[in-house]
Amino acid sequence: MLDKKDSYLMGRSPAVRPAEDGRERKPERLIHFAVEGLFDEFTYNIPLGNEDRITAIIAPNGSGKTLCLRLINAFFGKKWSYFTEVLFARVEFTFRSGSTVSIEKFEGSLGEDKPAALGLRFVVKRGDGDQREWIPGGAVPVRNTRSAPIESYLPFLTRTGPNTWTHDNTGEDFTLQKILEEYAEELPESLRRNFFSEAPSFLLDLVDAIDCHLIETQRLLILREDDEAMYRHGSRRPASTLAISRKAQTLRSIIAQSLTAYAALSQSLDRSFPRRVIAQHQVLPPENLKKQLQELDEQRKNLMAAGILDTEADDPVSLPQGPMAEAISRVLSVYADDTRSKLSSLSTLLARIQLFKELISQRFVSKIVSINKQGFEVTYRNNKVPLEKLSSGEQHQLVLFFELLFELKENALILIDEPELSLHVAWQKKFISDLKKIIALNRFDVILATHSPQLIGRWNDLVVELGEVDGQ
Repeated sequence: MLDKKDSYLMGRSPAVRPAEDGRERKPERLIHFAVEGLFDEFTYNIPLGNEDRITAIIAPNGSGKTLCLRLINAFFGKKWSYFTEVLFARVEFTFRSGSTVSIEKFEGSLGEDKPAALGLRFVVKRGDGDQREWIPGGAVPVRNTRSAPIESYLPFLTRTGPNTWTHDNTGEDFTLQKILEEYAEELPESLRRNFFSEAPSFLLDLVDAIDCHLIETQRLLILREDDEAMYRHGSRRPASTLAISRKAQTLRSIIAQSLTAYAALSQSLDRSFPRRVIAQHQVLPPENLKKQLQELDEQRKNLMAAGILDTEADDPVSLPQGPMAEAISRVLSVYADDTRSKLSSLSTLLARIQLFKELISQRFVSKIVSINKQGFEVTYRNNKVPLEKLSSGEQHQLVLFFELLFELKENALILIDEPELSLHVAWQKKFISDLKKIIALNRFDVILATHSPQLIGRWNDLVVELGEVDGQ
């Protein structure tokens, strides 16, 4: 599943952070990733940003291809402590603008009056030649529980030592530094300022320019968000939610939000309809008007078939027989323009739902996936199939395609670890071509790490080999 909280992001551009000179930046893309001395053994150069916007990394087991994805995700997620946990000499990110960010191991000191360093040095080189560096301070050691009441803000964490905590449900261990990176939004600003050194704007300009998500191999079960929400409300009983059930709920919200916007636009147009009819001077010829009304009727039928509009909503209008009075032509011309505006407001959602149904229908040969205002449901021989009863492969496909179509910002960077998980060979062979269809509709970049030659198929031009992979 996506490593960030689910939200309705359909095609929206990421928030643009103003550059230091006050000008708005153009959308960034990562075009190259390099790591030197990984495990004190490997050096990799991975070119990205090709025309297809897909890069497939293949490598022998244990060579660090998944770790490369996690390093990229840690960088854009501002999880600096992750770099302290990995053995490497240098990591470098190159952007389309010509800027680069390199991260090196650092053994120096920040001085007696400053927090101990994380052991990292960030060097930022802009496309215009300007170069700056940042050496982040680590979180201040906690010597007194009262000075940093972490548990009072994050009750799902249990202190296990002076500066360590454990997640009550997952068992994951946390240092103060890791807590501040994972749960900064849950902590008061005063606490964050006391213990954490925030990255400078010249680095954040690049980090925040790209919305990055890591889709891990285990993406069927959502635990953390639900569990933590329960703990905040005082419950100690762990809960689990299938990702596929969450996606059905998310689609319901997406459709509801779209229809709310559609209704608001309709009301606005309806209020001004009489005034615009009176002011209308250009009247379409009857044959053009008839063609437009037929096209609008087809759009309406597509929206109904997609489960967005009710079947009784917005009945089509037929032209009267014989010559039309100018007044009627004027009314119908404005009506056609308004209807086009209303239906166009749903066009992005329609395109995504149609492609989602197309991709899933190709895989669910004996099952039918239908969309309605309640989300989506699966039926087999007219009997509803509980989503949790679908095979792991079917669930993976539903979850993955849903996230790529409905939950990404434009120009996002998506990292997919082993997409072939639970997929039979026929599905693997279709994956890249289907991914290209999604990218054409919902522009983003993909880096995937895979073991599967079937998944790569004929797309050898997208492959970056990290070491010798023959014989796998």
